[in-house]
Amino acid sequence: MLPPFLLFVKKISMRKSQSSRPLDHSRQFYCGPIDFIDPMGRHLLQGITLTLTPPCLCVITGPSGSGKTSLLRAICGLNKAQVHKRILDGKAYPDKKLPQWRAKVTLLLQDAPCIQGTIEQNLAFPFSFRNSPYKHFKHQEAKRLLKQVGLDHFDFDHNIEGLSGGERHRLALVRGLLWSPPVLLCDEPLSGLEPELADRCFQLLLDFSRTRPAIVLCVLHEERFARLANITMRLKDGTLHRT
Repeated sequence: MLPPFLLFVKKISMRKSQSSRPLDHSRQFYCGPIDFIDPMGRHLLQGITLTLTPPCLCVITGPSGSGKTSLLRAICGLNKAQVHKRILDGKAYPDKKLPQWRAKVTLLLQDAPCIQGTIEQNLAFPFSFRNSPYKHFKHQEAKRLLKQVGLDHFDFDHNIEGLSGGERHRLALVRGLLWSPPVLLCDEPLSGLEPELADRCFQLLLDFSRTRPAIVLCVLHEERFARLANITMRLKDGTLHRT
């Protein structure tokens, strides 16, 4: 009998071989070159360019303080980084079109911010945005995902005020998957989770990348997950290298 994690690895490997799909180059994601100097004067990102094609789950690793979070925020235009080009599906998104870009390239922040209110309100509020009028909140899919991440014991009308940090992380993950963007950026989405829950949440990200198909770009520290990604990159000394 294999130990639980090896069973998880075997399960993922089998799914990978069974569900491989051809790359869709018409939906290629391009962002760069990216340069960013932080408030302390450190040149954290030095001419970084990312080109990814769905389906793809890419994990970024690197030392603490190397700029992994800054890179995700730069891609979304949430810091003062210089980004020469942002292109998705052959369409360029200059700075004046950042709201439309963020609707398609969505970032799950590390601190998993929530709005005041209920679980349903936290899951449904992105669907009220004007930049994506054709998206609709799906209750049944929300229930399915909440069950997958172990939050199905909460009712939709449960107030989020008492949720723990780990529960908020899982709620934010469900919200991101419900939004179903072409590109999903995740900053430490498995932080603070028990190993079994982390496995389940990683599997959801892997399944999402394959079935939509989508690009999922994750900052993770766990080596075991990095080994299961389609692409692994390491950020160090301002540059990003494929490993």
